[in-house]
Amino acid sequence: MIEDKKRWNEKYATLPISMKPSSLLTEHLDEIGGKSVLDIAAGMGRHAGYLANLGFNVDAMEFSDMAISRLSSIPGVRVIERDLDEIEDFPKSYDAILCFNYLNRRLFPIIRKRLLPGGVLLFETFVEDERNEGAPGKKEYLLRKNELLKVFNELYIFDYKERFVERQNGRRALMASLAAIKRAI
Repeated sequence: MIEDKKRWNEKYATLPISMKPSSLLTEHLDEIGGKSVLDIAAGMGRHAGYLANLGFNVDAMEFSDMAISRLSSIPGVRVIERDLDEIEDFPKSYDAILCFNYLNRRLFPIIRKRLLPGGVLLFETFVEDERNEGAPGKKEYLLRKNELLKVFNELYIFDYKERFVERQNGRRALMASLAAIKRAI
């Protein structure tokens, strides 16, 4: 949707963007067995750039013009411009799939399908809680408590937590972090 593209362009133009990778990624980097990685809603490239610098082949899926411009300048990152509200499938299967600070439940079956056997899923986003201060306001952008555990229960989940974190703006939000491996068939 054009409105979504405008909203994300404005966000990236006005908010300070952290380029520090999530601790979920840095703590589980050694679990990624292959080189092909998909970064869903890659934003300004904090994870895509980090992994590309380490020699991974990263497909960065994004819709914002500002983010696409930034991602295109990162060596080793291939940009896939897609409106994630309309996507039917990913272009191929991957050794690792990342999804940070983004939620689109329509993507859950595609993620399960496109994660290679032995592949790693790293997923981290906001959880609905009445004590949230720095989380999105719309419920459709918030996980329910333990939702990721249920959605990806056929994977081997080796790390899961829900905890309050302080956001860049100093406000706290409940976040779910999941690290899982797709069992080989």
